[in-house]
Amino acid sequence: MKKPEDDFPNNSIEDKINKLREIENKNIPHKRPKAKNEDLTKVELLNKKISNILSSENSEEKKKTGIIIVSLIIFVLLFSSYYFLIYGPYQEELSSVKTSKLNELNSYYKGPLATANEAYTLKNKIDDSESIHEVKSIDILRTATKSWKSYQLKDMKVNTDQFNRTMVVFSANESKTIIMNIENATQFVNENDADVLSNIEFEKPNTVAVPVLISRLQAGGGLLTLGSIVDVYSLESSINDTNQSTINNSKSPDISGSTVLAILRCEESGEIEADYSKSHIITKGNETNPNEDAESFSTSVEEMLKGAIAGGYDESQTVNLLNSYGLKLSDYEREANLGDLESEYIILIEVPQDKAQFVLENMENIIITLPTEHAPDWMVSELSKTYL
Repeated sequence: MKKPEDDFPNNSIEDKINKLREIENKNIPHKRPKAKNEDLTKVELLNKKISNILSSENSEEKKKTGIIIVSLIIFVLLFSSYYFLIYGPYQEELSSVKTSKLNELNSYYKGPLATANEAYTLKNKIDDSESIHEVKSIDILRTATKSWKSYQLKDMKVNTDQFNRTMVVFSANESKTIIMNIENATQFVNENDADVLSNIEFEKPNTVAVPVLISRLQAGGGLLTLGSIVDVYSLESSINDTNQSTINNSKSPDISGSTVLAILRCEESGEIEADYSKSHIITKGNETNPNEDAESFSTSVEEMLKGAIAGGYDESQTVNLLNSYGLKLSDYEREANLGDLESEYIILIEVPQDKAQFVLENMENIIITLPTEHAPDWMVSELSKTYL
């Protein structure tokens, strides 16, 4: 039988030990080493593959494929940047400008012109615009002004009364109405644009004559005349801390274009007690002769009228004498810069029927003014002296 030591003849003990270790190592299984690519991430693998393709000197096709892939990636990045940084914000701004322009269109084309052909044309033009400049260049105001002028000029002729007048009602301010003749109404329409014309309506004047008992201050200083075109303002009903009435801060009158139909001044203005005296002294030596010239006149205008009507006076002479007495008295007071400030007046004014209640309820808080546009003769004369 062969002994183990016979496998290692003539060897030292150290050689025998090394030989045994070699045999042992051959019999023990070893773990498979990891592949070089297993520890790499997917992105790193992609980059490595692209790098391998591009670095391959033997494959032209692989190079072309790599170039295409890189080009696609660059294109996607550029397209995304363009869309999110330029195209997207621009489209949002364009949409905002279109919305604003459509709102402007709707603010002008409303009421009777809401379905006008011009409105549809402008709307389509706005929707079809592809740039902000193109949208902003659409002039809606000019087109709307032309449309409203055509409509209002026709509408006013339908809404005239027997005196060739029409009434303008401002829808933006329901308390403001103006009565004017057709010539002034035509001028009013021609001088304004759609900002105004789209917010007014013409109506046939439906008016009533309202009597108001007011002070001289409220009655235009007592300088109204028959046929005067006046504006009516309201005073604040409340009293401020200084116990003084304050005028309403409204920029426009509550009623405009009213006509003064009659004026009655209080009876006390017709009570006349006039005395005139002039004295002088004539001196001759030691003699002194006082001399006095005196005249007096007293009457009652109201009683004279009654007497003329009853036949006590010549009616025609009395009427000629007292014709427009109250108006003449006010005019002379104006020229003399002196007058009865305590006088009261009953003024009969023409107002729209729906404003009659307002006038009656605010009789103590209204003031009648004379607009220079409809100035009476004396006002025209004074203005001409000042400015012409």
